[in-house]
Amino acid sequence: MSIENTQDPDSMELTGLLLLATGDTDAVIGAQERAGQAQLVHSDRLPTDLHGDRADFEAVGFALGEPDPSDPMFAPATLPAGWKREGSDHAMWSYIVDQLGRRRVGVFYKAAFYDRSAHMALTTVYGYVGDCAYDNKPIVLDEEWATREAVHEACLARAKYAEEHVEQWKGIADRRGEDEMSRKYIAEYTADRDKYEALANQYAAE
Repeated sequence: MSIENTQDPDSMELTGLLLLATGDTDAVIGAQERAGQAQLVHSDRLPTDLHGDRADFEAVGFALGEPDPSDPMFAPATLPAGWKREGSDHAMWSYIVDQLGRRRVGVFYKAAFYDRSAHMALTTVYGYVGDCAYDNKPIVLDEEWATREAVHEACLARAKYAEEHVEQWKGIADRRGEDEMSRKYIAEYTADRDKYEALANQYAAE
């Protein structure tokens, strides 16, 4: 499946006709973005705008081609062995998961004709740990990327980040008086700190 260039003149003309016919801008743009996600997931293309070094993608097994002359936003790409693409419930975000089902690359594609853009970034262990904790999913270890040591360090880093925000909000509460907002964020960041400290203990060296 190819990825439609929604800023191509023919595509723009069709979009204009749909907008005139329906009068529902949100519906037309929403359908365009969902179609763009499906096209991306079922294509052999990936964005050329990389958040990170090309060498980092190649190091984990990506083979990235040159930009498509007819649509330089994307280029042919081969995934590492065993990895696959998957969509999400957010039309602008898709993911590339590894052979263990972990989301290793986040791919953003906004197919809307008025503001079309795309980029992708490798997921860090720090990000992976945060996603697992947020979604209450188990952390899957391996011997190369999400090692026990790397996960332990990521949990400690996230606990430290949360603790810093606890202290910031306590300082705000001290200066202007405790209110509903400060209580809310102190409680949320305290819960995050405790959660990541528990995870850090769980993944401490055996």
